[in-house]
Amino acid sequence: MTLRILMVNYEYPPIGGGSANATLYLLRELGARPDLRIDLVTGGIGDRLDIESLTPSIRIHRVPVPKKEMHYWTARELATWFLRARTYCENLIRQETFDLGHYWSGWPSGIIGHRHRARIPYLVSLRGSDVPGYNPRLRVLDPVLFKPVARAVWKGAAAVTCVSENLGALARKTMADLRFDVVRNAVDCERFRPGTPDKAFTAIFAGRLIERKGVPYLFRALRLLADDGRICRLLVAGSGPERERMERYALDNGLRDQVEFYGVVGDELPALYGRAHVFVLPALEEALSNAALEALASGLPLITTRTGVEEILDDSGLLIRRKSAESIAEALGRYIDDPALLAAHAGRARANAEAMPWSDVADRYVTIYHEMMKAGAR
Repeated sequence: MTLRILMVNYEYPPIGGGSANATLYLLRELGARPDLRIDLVTGGIGDRLDIESLTPSIRIHRVPVPKKEMHYWTARELATWFLRARTYCENLIRQETFDLGHYWSGWPSGIIGHRHRARIPYLVSLRGSDVPGYNPRLRVLDPVLFKPVARAVWKGAAAVTCVSENLGALARKTMADLRFDVVRNAVDCERFRPGTPDKAFTAIFAGRLIERKGVPYLFRALRLLADDGRICRLLVAGSGPERERMERYALDNGLRDQVEFYGVVGDELPALYGRAHVFVLPALEEALSNAALEALASGLPLITTRTGVEEILDDSGLLIRRKSAESIAEALGRYIDDPALLAAHAGRARANAEAMPWSDVADRYVTIYHEMMKAGAR
């Protein structure tokens, strides 16, 4: 039996970040399965619809939306995409027969799944900002808008997955009886491999420069280390609303020669990881960062907070306190002063990454798809 799946995610390369890349890697694995046919409805650029084939069994439908930045969404852009994608999905459902839907994020994508729940059972994959309480930008709207929407979408779903136990625990603050499966991200260990670090001790941050990532505390930690006579260089791969403020902070605090800003990078990212000794993610909330997984595959110990990333640490890094430059400086200082610890955690990092292939993620989702079909048949 061939399963026909309607998949919806507003992000897909070149638009978006972690969710976009996860969808791409998953589809590459699912495209090799002869018993699946998938139509992905996603965001596109330009002024007209674009349909392409990723594999003979997978079609990508790019619903256009005018965007200012490829890796950052405004409320207006999300609303525009949602309205256009909702209409497009309605037409597609009339024309095609789908066995189930897979919606990445409870909103806006999951709202489309909820709308058609009587015809198509759906899975919603929770990713982070679609869970109330996760994104500081949404703190005002969470209780009045997103919590009611989230409850409705999750309750109507045949299955719910979370990218980490941490995110699932947060989701249960909105819906206490939520049942979910944890399906973590994986990593491409062929693309990301250990490199030869720079001679000077170097840390890297990769991700969106937004409030939730806690980057200002990392910059303050560099200043604390410098005041103590220890220099840590920093590579910053990513862009966002915090970038200008961080550049100004580096300039005003004598750090400009220590910090290199690269903006959004593509094919150059593995080489940047290869130059570093450690990866730092001082996030206030983080479901499970793709960048952290890429860093593990690159043999980099992780310095991170108690978020979803902690679940993949397993003796390959150090935990720090949220909103604490002092804690970050202490962790960086430990690695600077203890090369043996650095080497031990680096080796463990690569081993951990090798145990997380995308094929395992694909197997887990296929199992969930078939469980949904069996439950619907009863």
